[in-house]
Amino acid sequence: MDISNAGQSDGGAPGLLATIAAPVVVNALPDGLIPVRFTFFPLQIDIVEPWAALPVAGFSAFVIFIWDVDGAAPTELPPIELRGPITRADFPYRVEIPESWLLSSAVVNLSFRVHNVRPDSPTFDLSDSVRITIDHDAPGRSRELDPAIFPEDPITEGYLNATPLVPIEIPDTYFDRKVGDEVLIYLSDRDALPTGAPTLISSPLPTDTGPIYVDVPRDFFRRFPGARRLYCFYRLRDRAGNLNLAFSRVAEVELLLTTPPSDLPAPQVPAYDADLLIDRADARRIVTVRVPTEYLDWNPGDQCYVEWDGILLPPVEVVTFPFSVPVSWSVLIANGADLRRLVNVGVRYFIRRAGDTVGPGEVSPWTLVTVDMTIAGQDHVDAPALLNRTLALVDVFGRVSNTANFLDSRDSIGPVRVTFPLFNNPQVGEVAYLYWPSRLDPVATYTVKPGDVGGTTVTFDNEVDWQVIVDGGTNARTLVHYRTSNFVNEQLSPDQVVSVNVAPPISYLRPSFPQSTEATRFVLTCATQPPIWEGVQVLVSDPRIQHGDLVRLSWQGYRQSPDIDPDPDTAETFDHTWDEVADAAGYTFLVLPYEQLIKPLKVNAGAEARYTVFRGGIPTGTSASRFVQVDRQVNSTPPNPTFCGPDGTGPE
Repeated sequence: MDISNAGQSDGGAPGLLATIAAPVVVNALPDGLIPVRFTFFPLQIDIVEPWAALPVAGFSAFVIFIWDVDGAAPTELPPIELRGPITRADFPYRVEIPESWLLSSAVVNLSFRVHNVRPDSPTFDLSDSVRITIDHDAPGRSRELDPAIFPEDPITEGYLNATPLVPIEIPDTYFDRKVGDEVLIYLSDRDALPTGAPTLISSPLPTDTGPIYVDVPRDFFRRFPGARRLYCFYRLRDRAGNLNLAFSRVAEVELLLTTPPSDLPAPQVPAYDADLLIDRADARRIVTVRVPTEYLDWNPGDQCYVEWDGILLPPVEVVTFPFSVPVSWSVLIANGADLRRLVNVGVRYFIRRAGDTVGPGEVSPWTLVTVDMTIAGQDHVDAPALLNRTLALVDVFGRVSNTANFLDSRDSIGPVRVTFPLFNNPQVGEVAYLYWPSRLDPVATYTVKPGDVGGTTVTFDNEVDWQVIVDGGTNARTLVHYRTSNFVNEQLSPDQVVSVNVAPPISYLRPSFPQSTEATRFVLTCATQPPIWEGVQVLVSDPRIQHGDLVRLSWQGYRQSPDIDPDPDTAETFDHTWDEVADAAGYTFLVLPYEQLIKPLKVNAGAEARYTVFRGGIPTGTSASRFVQVDRQVNSTPPNPTFCGPDGTGPE
């Protein structure tokens, strides 16, 4: 494909095919200023828009930049060959202008032409221009800068206390001042040219005329305690990054500040001093850094900043000696003490005068401590609390009942088996200790073995002797838990509730029906007194029932006496808490309501009553059942038999 003649003039300049977008200077600021640091390398240019005919394989296009400096004739840069193939997907297309064009300050209107096939092709595309600024001239140029002006002389402690920001004036006499210039301030207690970094850098100047003030925080003046004079130099830097070579003439001021604190004693860490280790038990109590004795030149308002393992704690005002600064859990583990044992953790503190929030202040000697917050198993959000609610519960199994967390007298033939899902990331040798309420020491242990995997259900290495269960007694809420240990820190599992009944079941005396007497042939009829529609009485009496026991009566009606064809709607239970005084002769339950529990029992029907006694929430035994016949029929003559009830005699 021959692209040398592609396109025709559109009626504009001779040979002009089309006008395309201006080039984009990659590192230029929005107003076109090129930071000086980019002028020592080729200037990166993006051609953002394709021209009319892009070169295919085997052909080239040539870009010729037009360097149009204000006040001078435009200059064409050497052609840049762009070899095909180039497609629209290649845009923006990056090219470079040699750094040799960037060595002099200038304001340049930059555009380019694109010629197809050869650089002197008569047809071309022309870009719009972009205006850029190259600035190599530092503010002030090589002229001497007048000294800064302090607002007060001398600068006293009282002045600093009343002046959070000290305004240092920079004379508005330097050459080539521009918006965006910055002032680099150097403060020193020596009348010698600075060699290090500036003390601070001002905000960019918002205008190019008027007074210039640099607000210096008062804390910077307190960095020179004991100095009698303070010296100030400054330099200037513009938006392009040009920095004037020479420092300003020196300004000086007398300082009348207080003597700094000295002879700071090394900090103490009582939790570490006790056993040469800080662990989770210490964190649950409190870990503090203590300043044991008064340092020299203590002043009211002094601030103590404790540094723990590189972390600076909030300041504490020094009021008395000794004093302590607490170290929070988040700080104790910030550098991984919950993941590994940290040895030689550095602890120190700084004393700063009132109002000095920058420092560094006076620093104490180091104290080194060892911190180990690692645990066996997963950590939890309530750390360093001992109770870890993310640990799984145990399951307790009796030898005979073999029902999780239920033990009764049948299981007395042997020891009890206990299992639990193993904690996360188990390490060989870590231990879980099982505790039963009847013992202070663990009653079983599990030691992590090679190949153990977290979450797998494991069985404690030894079973729990039945005597341990007996000593714990009968209790519906026996609380069983375990502790994990890596022999540094422990974690406590939540309690598993185990129902324990170690006593053999009691066969209690059967209940009786006081309304059923020999006079009524032991049948509840229409003649029964009190009337059965006012409630059926069931008497429970057994000397083995104790004060506070819960007696639960079960009632069941049958359509045919004594226990044939039970009516499910007539089943009900009634509870009574035994009182050893009021119930000395027994307790009479009253079965109601009539409509639900008694009325369905019509002709030769039956009712059953039995009861269970609960002590401490545990069933201690159940009585045998007592049956009674119930018959409410008055007249059986067909077709309209009659029955008695609360409203008299009539059809059912």
